Amino acid sequence: MNVNAEIIWLLVGIVLLFAEFFMPSFVIAFFGGGALVTALTTWMKLTRNLGSQLLVFTVSSIVLLIVLRRYLKTIFLGKTQDDDEAHSFNIEIGRIVPVVEYIQPGEVGGKVRYQGTIWEARAEEAISPGESVAIKGCDNITLIVERVKHRGKKRQPPAKP
Repeated sequence: MNVNAEIIWLLVGIVLLFAEFFMPSFVIAFFGGGALVTALTTWMKLTRNLGSQLLVFTVSSIVLLIVLRRYLKTIFLGKTQDDDEAHSFNIEIGRIVPVVEYIQPGEVGGKVRYQGTIWEARAEEAISPGESVAIKGCDNITLIVERVKHRGKKRQPPAKP
């Protein structure tokens, strides 16, 4: 059985294109495209020997990779969000929440209960468990809180644990 070189290049191209589905690095497909270009040039009798076929394969794969990868990657993989967008939450600023674990001034490690879940919290002052705080913002998944000021009743500073 005599198999033509263009058939071999065609099969290599198809196999590489399908391999992209199993190893999605979005690079293998361009080598598959290079193999298809080589199959076409071999079928058209432009590349008759293995040396010229390997040259066409290498050059066309690299050109396809450089020219098309960025464009096709956004089409097939979608656009990614900026880091700021990826970490933004719909936090209810001003919401009053209970402290469940002591909050040290300026340190992460204290905890509050918000929307039925325990969140890490940070504040500029020491706040004991059982007290209420208002949410001022968030830093990634850490809530930034401040003690709720009560009217008419002066609070004692919390004792350190």
